[in-house]
Amino acid sequence: MTETLRSIVVVEDHPTVREGLCLVLEREGFFVAARAGTAEEGHAAIVKAEPDVALVDVDLPDGSGVELTRRLLRRDGRLGVLLYTGMDDPAVLEDALASGARGFTLKTSDPGTMLNAVRAVAAGGTFVDPNVRNRLARQEAPIDRVLTVREREVLGRLAEGLSVEAIAADLVLSTETIRTHVRNAMGKLGTRTRAHAIVVALRRGELAL
Repeated sequence: MTETLRSIVVVEDHPTVREGLCLVLEREGFFVAARAGTAEEGHAAIVKAEPDVALVDVDLPDGSGVELTRRLLRRDGRLGVLLYTGMDDPAVLEDALASGARGFTLKTSDPGTMLNAVRAVAAGGTFVDPNVRNRLARQEAPIDRVLTVREREVLGRLAEGLSVEAIAADLVLSTETIRTHVRNAMGKLGTRTRAHAIVVALRRGELAL
């Protein structure tokens, strides 16, 4: 499937920023199925359009993009949500990714990072902004590692935006083996999603940047 068939809904309350995002995405071959300025408008638009990706601002005038993500994923757990924000607070990031979002990026990052994030989520992958990964790395005191070398390798590649299929091909392993490594890592780290596992692994020093 080509990017021209990937649909996206943009939920951003600032009209100028919203239109700028949509323009960049359309130039890159994405189909912007709908635009919204509030959480309620975003929910209605996403339910109606059923896009491949929902690009959602964390801070919306009528509520949190994180809570909107939880609401959307309770309805359809397959939806790829990419959250983005102007705040680089690690607590906000962890709350966002614990919600089930597949990706997180900053408004201050360059357009290329945003596009890489959208592409990764549209392809079923995971993406954590490199600037956020740098900020999170080894925040906690050194602790004994719990992940195997292979689990760390797989999580590290997920953090770079690679899909399970791409990692499997790169490591010459089956996709089920890669998924097993991911599930095991998530279990050891006490997380429910791949993106959240990446964040926790970075904080604990399990992943090297």
